[in-house]
Amino acid sequence: MSAVMQDLTRAAALADSLAVDRTEAIKRARTALAPSLTGRQAPAYPVSALGPLASACEAIAAAGQVQPAMVGQCLLGAASLLTQGLFNVETLNGRRPLSLYLLTLGDSGEGKSTAQGAALAPVNDWQCKAAKHYSDELRDFDKAKSSRKRTDDPPEAPACPYRLVGDATVEGLRRDLDTGVCSQGVFSDEAAAILSGYGMSADHRSKTAGVFSKLWDSGHLSVSRVTGGRVERYGRRVALHWLIQPMAASESIGDPLLSALGFWPRFLAAWPDAQAPRLARAFRPDTLPAVGAYWQRCNQLLSEALPDDAGDCPVLPLADDARALLSVAFERFERDARRGELQVVKPFALRASEQACRIAGVLSAFDGASSVSAESMRGALALVAYSLKTWQAIVDEGAADQRGVIALRLYEWLTTRPGWCEPLAVIVNKGPACVRTRDRRDAALSELEEAGLVQVLDGKAQALIGPAIDGAAA
Repeated sequence: MSAVMQDLTRAAALADSLAVDRTEAIKRARTALAPSLTGRQAPAYPVSALGPLASACEAIAAAGQVQPAMVGQCLLGAASLLTQGLFNVETLNGRRPLSLYLLTLGDSGEGKSTAQGAALAPVNDWQCKAAKHYSDELRDFDKAKSSRKRTDDPPEAPACPYRLVGDATVEGLRRDLDTGVCSQGVFSDEAAAILSGYGMSADHRSKTAGVFSKLWDSGHLSVSRVTGGRVERYGRRVALHWLIQPMAASESIGDPLLSALGFWPRFLAAWPDAQAPRLARAFRPDTLPAVGAYWQRCNQLLSEALPDDAGDCPVLPLADDARALLSVAFERFERDARRGELQVVKPFALRASEQACRIAGVLSAFDGASSVSAESMRGALALVAYSLKTWQAIVDEGAADQRGVIALRLYEWLTTRPGWCEPLAVIVNKGPACVRTRDRRDAALSELEEAGLVQVLDGKAQALIGPAIDGAAA
């Protein structure tokens, strides 16, 4: 073998060895820096509380080998998107939209795309057909404009039909709600792109939070811009479902400003356990009767014409026994939020009663009911209780703690550098964005040194394979 081939062989073997070492190192680092993300036990998800969505949830979870909580969130989000433009719901404080904001935490490979794909399949199919029809209408419109005589009335531009987008800034969303249909959704199974994007950057988070919060509250869109003019729209509806890895979500979840502004307290959260090892079998949701029935109902709702102002849509009233259940729950949430076990998630608990009304309204509308029954309210309260337990876990178990996340990001970056080592000045200039100040760099390095993952010497940071920890791969 030639000397060149020997060098190439040694280089390839070294690269393979480093790849194995890096995988092992990151596993140990993750366990050391974010122990809450390994070995935790999530509360049981109340599948039966989903009412008309329960059978589809069970079928998708079993056949798709996905945790029921993840599937339930996806179905609930889709149902909110399809009903929010057609109905409102009675609450203890008047009528409210059926818009739901949902956040689901799950690692890569836990089935986020599987669950979201099955839940939104009818919406995606409908939008694909609507997009083709809209393209034809635009082509006809352009022809009509070019052939119009000076004395003819100008042709009317076709309305934009889109209801679903995977990523959006608030400026783009405002434009869409002004020129498009009244009911829209921002659904992403890779929401890190949203939470790390322009709209959620440090300079724009408060504006983004304010716009989304206002839309959740009333659906009122009020904007005045020098270039875009004045926009006043009422009865706009927006549903959100963001699925994201816990590590990627931590920086935004841990931002006290977003909680203080009431942004995250408007979200229903799920953080299911890791999925058990899967079997090698195909997932064919189109062969599952329960999913077929769910899709059929979705298509029925999609065929309903949307109004210009969803605030004028019918209100689903609370049945007397449903209102009685809600009243008892409201007082319990108030006590526990202000003086009891829910104080740590007080902003979330104080909105729990309204969240229950919205969920109950979504389930009732999806089921074709004309009012909210006690059964629907009971299920909604169970889903809200699950969300509150999840938010407690996020706060208590550290998923909202940015220190470990920032340290882990720096560690991962160091393990991509030659020899897993870089000068401290280079970290500030070229390292991850979250450590590009001396204070943040030093705080992250302190976390890593304490965990035995980095050695700082002679102005350089050297990443190490940390000591074996129970729960990390040996």
